[in-house]
Amino acid sequence: MIAEMFKRREKYAYLGLIVVTVFSGVFLAFNLPKTNGEWAEMIVLLLPILFLAFIALISRKKYNEVKGVDFPQSHSSLLACDHLILKQDAAMMPRLLSFEKDGSFVGRYQLVDVKWWLYPIALFQSSMLSLIPHRVAFLSNEGKKVFSFRREGFKKTKVTIYDHEDQVIGTYEQEEFKSLVNLNGELKDENGSVILPVKVAGFSGDFHLIDEDGHRWAYFYNGRFPHEYTKIFKDMDNDIVEVSNRLSERDKVRLLSFIGFIFMERSFKGR
Repeated sequence: MIAEMFKRREKYAYLGLIVVTVFSGVFLAFNLPKTNGEWAEMIVLLLPILFLAFIALISRKKYNEVKGVDFPQSHSSLLACDHLILKQDAAMMPRLLSFEKDGSFVGRYQLVDVKWWLYPIALFQSSMLSLIPHRVAFLSNEGKKVFSFRREGFKKTKVTIYDHEDQVIGTYEQEEFKSLVNLNGELKDENGSVILPVKVAGFSGDFHLIDEDGHRWAYFYNGRFPHEYTKIFKDMDNDIVEVSNRLSERDKVRLLSFIGFIFMERSFKGR
């Protein structure tokens, strides 16, 4: 699974490399520099080419490292997990693969009920997806829907949370224009009562989610996964979230929906 992800990432990097190289060649054909200064300015065209080539080579290296590694299916349900490692998959539509610390695959967050006209948007400017109403589901490693949530709104974001039977069990609301640096919002139950105030650092993405009784629901720090926990996830592009095991099933679904919303928003923006 991870090997396939790195293989796709390599393929997309080479595809982008071809597109950028062709574009640069056409541009130079019609705008051939005439002075040394103009040639020096053309060096900027090499930067995306070098970047994409670097991504392709690193992806190939990672693929060779993990292609023989067995990633087992988790025997625990998502709601029994006290942590998640979230890894952004290489796909046209952003999605998040979820693992336990030993590398066992739990499931994935992915967009569902996707309209055909969203694919061109995702291909050329995936950050625009965050401005368009969409629905995300968490699918278990057996392909079963565990829960889903729908994001809508611009000035005010509203995330409606559904259980596996598509019954509304809560919402998360956030004032966008008041959340440019720090994300401030409220997680509510199906009756509209606030069960968890939310504050997320806008630049680093850190959060400690603590309720009014002082109980910590979840913890995420700096987007870096401590390497001593596992031999599988060696690169630095891993996010780990510790989740309280004292929550009810409904509260855990609400919490994991909020976490999925936050990290899917980041994946839309390429972070």
